[in-house]
Amino acid sequence: MYPPGDGPGPSGGRSSDGYPDFRLPFACNSKALLQTYKGHNPDDKKIDMTVYGSGRGTPILASAAGVVHEQFNPGGVEIDHGNGWFTVYLHMQSHVQPGTRVKAGDKIGEMGDVGTHAVHLHYEQLYAGPGATDGDTEDMVNPKLQGRGPIVMKVGVPIDMVSTNCGGGGTQPPPPGNPKPSGKYWVDTFANASGSSSPGGSKTGTLYAGKNYVFCKKQGPAVTKSDGTNHWWLKTDLDEGPAGQWVSAYYLSKWGNNEAKDNNGTTIPNC
Repeated sequence: MYPPGDGPGPSGGRSSDGYPDFRLPFACNSKALLQTYKGHNPDDKKIDMTVYGSGRGTPILASAAGVVHEQFNPGGVEIDHGNGWFTVYLHMQSHVQPGTRVKAGDKIGEMGDVGTHAVHLHYEQLYAGPGATDGDTEDMVNPKLQGRGPIVMKVGVPIDMVSTNCGGGGTQPPPPGNPKPSGKYWVDTFANASGSSSPGGSKTGTLYAGKNYVFCKKQGPAVTKSDGTNHWWLKTDLDEGPAGQWVSAYYLSKWGNNEAKDNNGTTIPNC
């Protein structure tokens, strides 16, 4: 079943507007269930996918040709398809490493429940513009799949779709030259950190302890405890709560008072 205006469409390599011929990330002729939920943020663009009759360990395939250029928690990779287009795949129990070049239909991982309570694949499409070397949350678009769309996901309105990811879905983009900074800085946090909509503001969610990415820093109210203090706040996407929120740099594992650096010692830029 498809939302209004979302019927079958033509397939090919890359459309006249440069949109890659994205296919379902599952084996040819697999029947998949696509759905969203209230609070998915944004509900209409993020898709949770499962395959009828399959579960943990289901092969996850590249939606189109590209280069796996990034991995991140929970159980995720991002593929650069060229011309500013990217796809994101999350919660996989295993996956290929950054630098892997793939064709449409190549296996990139296995379905799992990493960082979530149910086995499924979280899927996103992003468009960051010509020349972009990384896609971020704000670049997310309503996806096109197999000639259908843009698909506007609706809570309580699941979509059934049969995969046409049978190989031959486009050519690989040229190898990257000198990539620009990704815009994400990887950091380790030693405890769960409260997130807020502004530095020092009221709590909007939680960033879990562990390896996380941040975008930039901004000065704000100092967080001071018995073992240290830090007046820097870091913009990030929370594990629980909205994207684009702020957490205190106090929670960085590797650095001292009033420092805001990533795991490599690079100073996180100002926002």
